[in-house]
Amino acid sequence: MNSKQVRHAKIKEMLEEANISTHEEMAEVLQRQQIEVSQSTLSKDLRELGVVRLPRPDGGFRYGLGNEVGATLRDQHILERELSDFLVEIDRADNIALIKTVSGHAQSLCEALDRIGWQELMGTIAGENTIFVLTRTAQQAQAVVERIVAITGTGYSRS
Repeated sequence: MNSKQVRHAKIKEMLEEANISTHEEMAEVLQRQQIEVSQSTLSKDLRELGVVRLPRPDGGFRYGLGNEVGATLRDQHILERELSDFLVEIDRADNIALIKTVSGHAQSLCEALDRIGWQELMGTIAGENTIFVLTRTAQQAQAVVERIVAITGTGYSRS
């Protein structure tokens, strides 16, 4: 393996094992593993690997592989925009997350959720201003609510 392949393999391994939230933190972890990398090379590696910033339940962000959520960076941005522009309320009943939107925008937000491909989602149904998100368990529904709250940075959820 060449040095780029080794770096990519280590970055993937790190992202699976640790909550890394900054370039600096990632560069430090690589350096501890005897891999020296410049900031520009690391940025290029992250782009090539499809690394995205993912919300953490505690409100911060972490780096993750795009396939963790089944989405591209563009899909992530679309979801963030849809949520920030049109989300009115989010709640949960057992294994269903209920999302209220501005009238006329449930379909577009529902499509963004479908495209993002979160593992918890079994399916979605949208009306004019309401989305039902079906999950297998109540814990998964709560995880969906928490992800959305982390993305919006607001306290919509009522557990």
